[in-house]
Amino acid sequence: MPAPGQTLPTSSSPGMVGNVGFASMSAPPVTYPPGPSQPSGAGAVLAPAQPPQPGPRRISRRALLGLGAAGAVAVATGVYFFSRSGGQGISKSPGNTITVNFTYSTEKSAWMKAVTEAFHSNGMTYNNKTIQVVLDERGSVDATAKILSGEIKPAAWSPASFLELNQLSADWQQQHNGANIIIDTGDLLPKALVFSPLVFAVWKERASVLMNHYHSIDWPTIHDALTKNSWVDIGGHTAWGPVKFGQTRPDESNSGLLTITLLAYAANNEQRGLTINQLSTPKFLQYFSDIEGAVNAFGRSSGTFLQNVVIQQGPAQYDIVTTYENLVLTLESQAINRQQQQLQLFYPGLNILSDHPFAILKGSWVTDEQRMAAHTFREFLLGVAQQKVALASGFRPTSQGVQITDNAHGNVFLGQPAGININPQIQSLAQAPSGVVINKLLQQWTDKYGSAATTPGG
Repeated sequence: MPAPGQTLPTSSSPGMVGNVGFASMSAPPVTYPPGPSQPSGAGAVLAPAQPPQPGPRRISRRALLGLGAAGAVAVATGVYFFSRSGGQGISKSPGNTITVNFTYSTEKSAWMKAVTEAFHSNGMTYNNKTIQVVLDERGSVDATAKILSGEIKPAAWSPASFLELNQLSADWQQQHNGANIIIDTGDLLPKALVFSPLVFAVWKERASVLMNHYHSIDWPTIHDALTKNSWVDIGGHTAWGPVKFGQTRPDESNSGLLTITLLAYAANNEQRGLTINQLSTPKFLQYFSDIEGAVNAFGRSSGTFLQNVVIQQGPAQYDIVTTYENLVLTLESQAINRQQQQLQLFYPGLNILSDHPFAILKGSWVTDEQRMAAHTFREFLLGVAQQKVALASGFRPTSQGVQITDNAHGNVFLGQPAGININPQIQSLAQAPSGVVINKLLQQWTDKYGSAATTPGG
């Protein structure tokens, strides 16, 4: 067991990446097991990304730019939803039914609705009782806060990444005398359902200029480009103006939180063990300001930001954005149709995953029977058939029986246009910081950018 304040290394196998452990503020970290395709134990730690080269202070930029709640639905398809405003309206079950209230992140909405319908259609049971899964779709950061406050009380939760489990565990223990809300022993430990790495999505014209000038696209080169006066300084056109960066708000969206976490590792030339002290150095604060200050307006939700803002407004407002691989793959045709050029993928040398863990909660509102029914649902989601369905949403499977090259229906990893280069293996991963470090990183962001412009419609 690691010491308090430490986190666990990642494990990896070809084509996929293992779960990331998390630490709490007030207790030693919980060790989560590898996903179903992972070997036991921690994998080797690979070399960190190249150290960033600090550039001159950049000039001030022009300020450019200054989802409706989903209603409750219960239809004959077998897919059920919470009201976003309540989240607990359907909780009582007939004697022969076990209701499992399940909150999950919006990024996997299409996949989750499809596989839940299949789960219900198959008449899945536990203890001779029919399991009814009630879906509550909401952002990961929003869910973290609402579970902590008691506004929603799911039996199980699948945020976009282990970072949110880290935060909830740390904050819950702080508020409840060290008691954990997440089951930390036995077969009910959290497991990753699917993976999606963070990527730099760059419009093709801009990507060509960046590659000609730097020969690679990663944090050090992006940081340098953002400190230039304009694209002209690196071989671009005068009309392009300054190099413009895009991301979602880390206090509302997981991809934004992953972005500033990777940014912090890049600024400190580290891969693991990020500390609070490293987040307060002048070097980090300048690096942080150079990149975050290049964002015209922050998005609220990863999917809507990319689809409704970045793709619609194009490189006039966003040259480079950080987002999930699965979103670029599923929205590529829209990008090409709208902007007449590709939105190309580039993978950070040191990556971090949106690994969609499935966590069963210890809350007093959850019965033992509901926990075991949630376990049944989780194992169903990890089955080969459901993992193949995830390929249509651009998610990398955790099942050893499924590969991104499989000829599965709707697999978006196949048939992408030339120039969309998919990395088959994501190997070098940053370690998930402890809860106290994540909270400090968010504080650094909100102190300076909490009131920054946020995009309408995304």
